[in-house]
Amino acid sequence: MKEDRRKSIFAVLIMMLLAVFMVVGPATVSAAEALKPLTMTWVAGGVGGGWYVQAGGIARLITEKEPKLVVKVVPGGGMVNPVRVSSGKDDLGWGITFVDKMAYSGMAPLFEKPNPNVRALGGIFGTYYVHFVAAQDEGVKSVAELAAMVKAGKAINVAMPMKGTSDLPLIENALDFYGVSLDAIKKSGGKIYQAVYADMVSLYKDRHVDFVFTHLALPAAAVTEMFVSRSSTILAVSDGCIDKLAKDLGTLPRDSGLQFIPKATYKGQVDDIPTIVSTGELLIGKDVPEEAAYTITKILCQNINELHKINNANQTFIPEKGWAHVAIPLHPGAARFYKEAGYMK
Repeated sequence: MKEDRRKSIFAVLIMMLLAVFMVVGPATVSAAEALKPLTMTWVAGGVGGGWYVQAGGIARLITEKEPKLVVKVVPGGGMVNPVRVSSGKDDLGWGITFVDKMAYSGMAPLFEKPNPNVRALGGIFGTYYVHFVAAQDEGVKSVAELAAMVKAGKAINVAMPMKGTSDLPLIENALDFYGVSLDAIKKSGGKIYQAVYADMVSLYKDRHVDFVFTHLALPAAAVTEMFVSRSSTILAVSDGCIDKLAKDLGTLPRDSGLQFIPKATYKGQVDDIPTIVSTGELLIGKDVPEEAAYTITKILCQNINELHKINNANQTFIPEKGWAHVAIPLHPGAARFYKEAGYMK
C-alpha cells in the first residue's frame, strides 16, 4: 500500500510539472549557460602594426574572462576587413566607420557589391580626423572659402591621398558637398599630387603645394611637421558637411562632441577646428552565435579599465555609448547586452 501511495504521489508531481512546463514554457537559459566553446579569427591590420597589437590584447582579455572563447588574430586591412567578416572568412574584425558603411552598402568606388552580413559589436575604438591644411598666406580659413577660390578659377596646388586608398573617397565626398571635384581643381589650372604622407610633407615644405588633405589620428606627425615648416592653418568644415557625411557615411555627428580638432593640437592653432571624424569599430559576422556576441560585448563593457590599458585607442570606447556611433547594424547579441545594461532603449 505504501509503495502504491508513493507511486501515486510521484505521478501527481510529474503531472504538475508537465502542466507548469506547458503553461510557462521551457526555462530561459542564460547566455553564459548557453555559450558553446568557439574558436574565432579576428582580422586586424598588418602583423606588428597598431591594429594587430590592439586586437591581440583584447583577444587575450576575452579568453581570460571566458575560456570557452578563443580568438586568433590574423592580418588584414581597413578595406578588406568588412568584406572578409561579411563572407564568413573571419568572425571578428577591425573596421573604420565610413569604409564599413560603404562596404555594407556596396558603394563605389571602393566596393562593387554590398556586403550585407557584416555587423558591429561597438565603437569608438580610435578616432581619425580629416585635415584640410592650408598655407597661412593663402588667406583662407574654411573649406567653403577654398571651394570658392576654385569656382572663381584660381589655380591651387594640392597634395592628397592616392587613388585606391580609403582616404581619397572620404575627402572627395567632403569636397563634393561644396560643389568641387578633383577635375574642377585641374580645370582651374591647379595641380593635384596624389602621394603617400611622407611625400605630402616634402611637397608642402618645398612649396610645390599650398594645400594638403589628409585623414589621420591626432596629433598627426605629418601635419605637425608641416606646421613647423610653414605657417599653416587647418580649414574648418561646415556643420552642413559634417551632418551630410555623418548621414551618408557614418562619420561622427555633431552631437558626439568629438567632431573637431582641439585647439593647440598643432603649432599656432588657437581654436577648435570642426572637421569630419571617422572612428574605429569592432566588426562581427552576422552568423556568429548570439551568445558569443553577447559575451564578448559584456566582457568589453564590464572590464573597461583593463580594456583601456591595453591600447590608447581603446580609451575612446565608453560602454554607455558603445552602441551609438557604429556605421552598420549591431549584432543582436551586442544589442541585447546594451539593452540589458540600460545603455540602449
